[in-house]
Amino acid sequence: MKTLLLRLFALTALFALTALFASTGILRAADDLNVVFQQGRAAFYRGDYETAKVYLTQVATAAPNHTETQNLLRYINAHGKKAGPTPQQTYAAVILPKVDFSDVTLPEALDGLRILTKNASQGRVTPNIIVKGTAVNEKKFSLTLNNIPLTQALEYAVQQVGGRLTYDKHAAIISDLAQAEPSNLAPTPPAK
Repeated sequence: MKTLLLRLFALTALFALTALFASTGILRAADDLNVVFQQGRAAFYRGDYETAKVYLTQVATAAPNHTETQNLLRYINAHGKKAGPTPQQTYAAVILPKVDFSDVTLPEALDGLRILTKNASQGRVTPNIIVKGTAVNEKKFSLTLNNIPLTQALEYAVQQVGGRLTYDKHAAIISDLAQAEPSNLAPTPPAK
């Protein structure tokens, strides 16, 4: 009788320990899933929909009834379209066969570059270029280049007049070095 009670007690203890370890694993898995969800959620609110989709898809696979995950994924699928290329990427893809300017001002050179770009891209690309300041508009220069991307041609033209070239979401911006904002003084990143 005592051995039966000892065996029963040992089996009960074994089951209790197994249940304890199993529940700890479940809790750990739930914590890990919550960490993955929080990373996806943080990426979503940063606007990084691609990263958010990766994390949230993992959560949705493990917990298909998680409402907030499903709502975020629905939003990403409806609104998270990939953005098009930046102006710098678009302009870098246009190769100008020949650029030959002699004794021109920056506005004249930019008009010429617009025409050359339109011709080189068969009308698909027309550069949007904004000039801030007047000092860069007055200086005359000459420029001769062959088989060069539009981004490089713009950079050379801007260097000739002592200006600064930066890019934003929709345009190339040329400014006087004296008027350049401190945030615009960082070098322009290369096109991807």
